Amino acid sequence: MDPTQLVRIEAVHRGFLFQHLYTVQCLLSAAALSAQSIKVESDEDVEMLFEGRRIYIQVKHRKQSLIWNDIESAINRFDELRDAHHRGEREGKPEFLIVSNAVPNDPLYAKLVAVDWPIDVRIDWPSADITARILPAPQSSLMEAAQAANKMAESLPFATLSPETLVWKLAGLVSLAATGDDKGLNHTFQARDLPRLFEQLVLQLQYLPLPPPLYRVQQHEPDLSTGERVRLIVGYSGAGKTSWLAQSAQHAPGAILYLDVADIPGPALANAVARETASRLLRTGHRLGEVFLPGASGREILQLLSRRLAEQGEIVTVALDNIHQLPADDIIGVIQSARDIRFVLLGRPEGEVSSLEAVLGVTREALQGWSADTVAAAAHIEDCQGDVSDCQRLIDLTGGLPLFVLNAISIAKSDYDGSLKRLGIDLARSAHTKEMAQDLILGRVFERLPKIVGEVAELLSLCDAPLKREEAQSYVAAAEGPDQTVFARTLRHLVSQGLLQTFADDRIKLHDAARAVGKGRLLLHGAESVKAQQEALRAVVQKSLLENWHPAKLSLFLRLSGQVGRLDILVEMATEELFHEMGVWPEVEAYLERGAQDAKVPAMQRLKALDGLAFAAMKVNSDRAVLWLDQMDALITAHDLGAEERLRAGMKRMNLLADIGDRQGAMRLVDTLRPIIRDLPLGHQRVFRYNVACAELALGDADAATRLIQPLISEYYELIGLTPAMVMGRNAPDLFPMLRKGVDADDIKHLADSLDVLAKALDALGQPSPFSRIHALKFYDLARAPESLFRVGQDLVDQFVRRHDFDGALNMMETIVLPQLRQWKLADYLVPVRSQYAVVLAYCERYSEAEAEMERLEPYKTSLPPARQSEFESQRNLIEELRTWGPPPKWVPPPGLLERAARLIGRAVSAPDAPGRSGKRKPRRNERCLCGSGKKFKNCHGRQN
Repeated sequence: MDPTQLVRIEAVHRGFLFQHLYTVQCLLSAAALSAQSIKVESDEDVEMLFEGRRIYIQVKHRKQSLIWNDIESAINRFDELRDAHHRGEREGKPEFLIVSNAVPNDPLYAKLVAVDWPIDVRIDWPSADITARILPAPQSSLMEAAQAANKMAESLPFATLSPETLVWKLAGLVSLAATGDDKGLNHTFQARDLPRLFEQLVLQLQYLPLPPPLYRVQQHEPDLSTGERVRLIVGYSGAGKTSWLAQSAQHAPGAILYLDVADIPGPALANAVARETASRLLRTGHRLGEVFLPGASGREILQLLSRRLAEQGEIVTVALDNIHQLPADDIIGVIQSARDIRFVLLGRPEGEVSSLEAVLGVTREALQGWSADTVAAAAHIEDCQGDVSDCQRLIDLTGGLPLFVLNAISIAKSDYDGSLKRLGIDLARSAHTKEMAQDLILGRVFERLPKIVGEVAELLSLCDAPLKREEAQSYVAAAEGPDQTVFARTLRHLVSQGLLQTFADDRIKLHDAARAVGKGRLLLHGAESVKAQQEALRAVVQKSLLENWHPAKLSLFLRLSGQVGRLDILVEMATEELFHEMGVWPEVEAYLERGAQDAKVPAMQRLKALDGLAFAAMKVNSDRAVLWLDQMDALITAHDLGAEERLRAGMKRMNLLADIGDRQGAMRLVDTLRPIIRDLPLGHQRVFRYNVACAELALGDADAATRLIQPLISEYYELIGLTPAMVMGRNAPDLFPMLRKGVDADDIKHLADSLDVLAKALDALGQPSPFSRIHALKFYDLARAPESLFRVGQDLVDQFVRRHDFDGALNMMETIVLPQLRQWKLADYLVPVRSQYAVVLAYCERYSEAEAEMERLEPYKTSLPPARQSEFESQRNLIEELRTWGPPPKWVPPPGLLERAARLIGRAVSAPDAPGRSGKRKPRRNERCLCGSGKKFKNCHGRQN
């Protein structure tokens, strides 16, 4: 109603934004200029403090020329500031600078060159004399200012983050500092703190999803920075909730942390939020120690963390995605515990979203899709036409969801001469529901891609793990795809269609829905063509694995190796123990079985295939282990294979006999194998001694197993360069840099295995083993052996429960076992671990949470083996009994117990003469050594005497 007022308002906002962008340039150039600090909105728009001098900066943005009236008040303020310096109230020599996007008009320019113009006052504009310029040059427009800041941000060593994203985040932070609300900044950026600030912003932004290259605002889109403590953002699948968050986060002040809670059990949410928030914001060890207090629950940690952040004056927002999959009580508990942390809850309009609204007193804010105007604008860019009714019909058919609207527009462009009307008529004829319309659009958009883009999409459909952009380009080039320039254009096209997902570290992956279409089209080219493309992809993935290992890439590599017939690769991996820890055995088992039975395959490869099959069968107590071992023995005899092969088969059969209680048969094999190992490397000898200890334990002689395993543990500690005392109190990431250079991962795992055997043996002897399993867990983590980690972790939890240390069991579950399950996503352990977690919750008298967790696991029950189903029912019954009768009294450790136990475990595994301390008779010099090496005592441990 008042155009003049609107002009004034717009001018004010342009001025502030121009000022903030110029401040960002000052921040980015502070190191090069040797500045000490940068202030905003203190005595002047910007102040830069140097050693011995201070520059006061007034920033002006004008549509017309700069005139005297624009700066007269600033010149008067400069006089007051200059006088303050002369009186000694301010330190340093003062200098004054007016920065403007506009050229001074003639009268002002005449004043500038007059002899009475103050010598310490300068005016700078884009075309001014650069020889006298000290600070960053001003630009003519807001967009040019942003581009200049982007160029400066490119020089920072953060290749995985868009410079534009960092610039806008910094601009938001400058705006926050100018308000004075952030007491940690108090209008001032210290130059010494800038590198840490840049790194912190980059780390925060990298944890967020990447925004789309061209983001269009949705209807009535919520503003992220409203200051409200709890926000509830709701939209259907594909509505662009994470894209909205990623885009909004670029301009929001304060730290924003993103956590997808879809795979987190509800009761573990508080611990997960506390761990993620603390690890990303409190990055120094002593500060983390102050928050992660021993025995504290997740909610207690959140309370302390929240207070600590409030004391520091930090504004922190935690975004939780997929909250519709969790019980409302768990989310509410987290929010109520962290009273000084802001929350943004993202989810679909289902589950217990209504309960969240009612209890938290918040109103859901919906992402309602694009408006007809936005659809029309997107269509116009693609040279498509349609009136308001055509755009609205498209919204009705797609829900206005950005992904499907873009896909529909691409179909209109390629198949309907740009007519949204004709497209809408066709879709309406064949689409009875919104979901059917979306499926139809997604299939047809793939068919209508430009030929070269479609070919690249088909090639990328073979890859279900994100690859770096250059890796994907190498694969496409090897598969006779387009060159680098064309490839880059195809990626931009696929991104624009919403078919290509982008991740941090410049990684890309075709959207899962698009991959299904692409693979179907790829098969039409014939089996030989597909195999050639699989070979090309396998080579790239193999190289990528060597540079940056990841379970998803390993799984893809193994599948591709089997599909192209590379049995040699599979059998080499199948004989490695660590391979069986990765949860990828189903990917290769069928290929190994075929290879083991193929007479055309070399005998050594067939033996290794059988070895892997036998090892896997023994892990699950399958009767097929005997079949595979019989075939191994037959191959060894028929082809007169070597000592190492006989040792492989012999040790497995020895343990198989021990498991069924056949002591005579197992010990006979021990005697048979001892002469064989004498000429094999020490590593093989240690593995043999370990297996003998396992056999003794299985046969019921825990004392013998303890005598055999203790010196072996000492040897492994020596091999990896650690001691039990060094391990005490440190987690796996802390231990990694302390390992001996070049240490073999197998030795780390063997140490963990040996500690596990010691724990079991001491359990059988009724002796305490408080830290053996805990140390084993750390080494399994270091060795990337998740299956063993889960197995031992569950044993440790059971041990805590048997001792009535229910809080210790819960802490072990929530801090180690469940986070590892979330990381590795091993399907075989999902139900056992989470159902055990439910039982622990019940022991901690959190019955409703325990029952809710079991209810969420109920759909998996029918897919479990009979024994697991029975265990599942027993756990459910136990939870009911605990609710009815209550758990036993909790165990409380007496003072000093843990310290004494630490000293005990240190002595138990570090003494070189541990076998002689068992109370048994020391062997005579010419008798066999008790360690199981097969050597005479005088040539083995007897040397130490």
